[in-house]
Amino acid sequence: MNLNTALLLIDVQSKMFAPFKPVHASEDLLENLQKLLRLTRASGTPVIFVQNNGQAGDLDETRTEGWMLHPEMEIQGGDLIVQKALHDPFTGTELHNVLQKKGIKKLIIAGMQSETCIAATCRKAHELGYGVTLVSDSHSTYATGGNTAEEIIQGINAEMKELVSLWRVSDVEF
Repeated sequence: MNLNTALLLIDVQSKMFAPFKPVHASEDLLENLQKLLRLTRASGTPVIFVQNNGQAGDLDETRTEGWMLHPEMEIQGGDLIVQKALHDPFTGTELHNVLQKKGIKKLIIAGMQSETCIAATCRKAHELGYGVTLVSDSHSTYATGGNTAEEIIQGINAEMKELVSLWRVSDVEF
C-alpha cells in the first residue's frame, strides 16, 4: 500500500468517449485507464476522480449524461471525487487541502484533455510541491489549431518532461 501517492484521473467523463466525437484513440485510452485503475486498486493506492462541471449547454453540463464518469471507470468506497470548473483542479476546490490531510506527496496523473486540464494539473501540482508522474500514454485530446491530437499529446509529453516524470502505463509501479 502506498499511502503517500494518489492517482488523479482527470475528466474521464462519458462525453470524452461519445461515439459522435470521441477523443483521439479513445478505445486504447480507455483500456490504458482501466489497466492503470486496476494496478492502483491492487496496490491500495488512493484514487481521486476529477470531474469537470461544464456550463449550461456544454456536453459535460453538470448532471447530464455527458458529465457522468465513464461507466467503466468504476467508483469504489474510499475513492474521492473532486468537482472542478477550471482546467486546474486545485484552484477553487479543496483538492490541495484534502491531499495534505491525507499525507499525499506524489501524484500520478492521467485523463483528458492533454493541452488543457492535464497540462494545468501537472503544472499546478508541481508548483505546489508534489512529485508528479504523467502517464504519457494515458491522456488524450482532440485535433485543434491545425495540429493533430497525436501532435498535441506528444507536444505536452515533451513539455511536461521538464517538470514531471513520464511513465507509460506498462511502467507504473506502486
